[in-house]
Amino acid sequence: MNSFAARLALSGTVRVLDGGNSFDALSVARQVRRRTADLEATLGRLYVARAFTCHQMVTLLSEQPASKMPVLVMDLLATFCDESVPVIERSRLLDQALVELRRLSRAAPLAASAVHLPQEGIDSRLPLGHPARLAVPLPAMLERLEQAADQVLRFVNPEEAVQGKLW
Repeated sequence: MNSFAARLALSGTVRVLDGGNSFDALSVARQVRRRTADLEATLGRLYVARAFTCHQMVTLLSEQPASKMPVLVMDLLATFCDESVPVIERSRLLDQALVELRRLSRAAPLAASAVHLPQEGIDSRLPLGHPARLAVPLPAMLERLEQAADQVLRFVNPEEAVQGKLW
């Protein structure tokens, strides 16, 4: 998504709504610098806002005006990992977020990313607040996000890919 943000900024303004604190400005700047000498103007076309809770994410989405500016929502479901928010409340807020995503996508291109945390293989030694320990509601939320999307692309991290047995 950082690479995507850099490429979009080369041709116009883009809004980046970061839910997992995963927007890497240095990486984006390096990618932009490789493609243009006009670094400052290009980076000036990136509008970044962060949400740290599911409540903030819904508010952030609802406050965005529907315009022709592309929107990237990075790691949307990370904000829904807060175990202090009851699962039913997170589900209700996800419904609201999906409504806002649909509203924004009617006006401009919109891409949302989410990280899938499989429940099997979760290390019980991880701290209780770690996103991988909260994976129980996430597969259902990821499925709801995918069902609401017009198109779904799945990317597998090469380090996480499992190699099959040769014999």
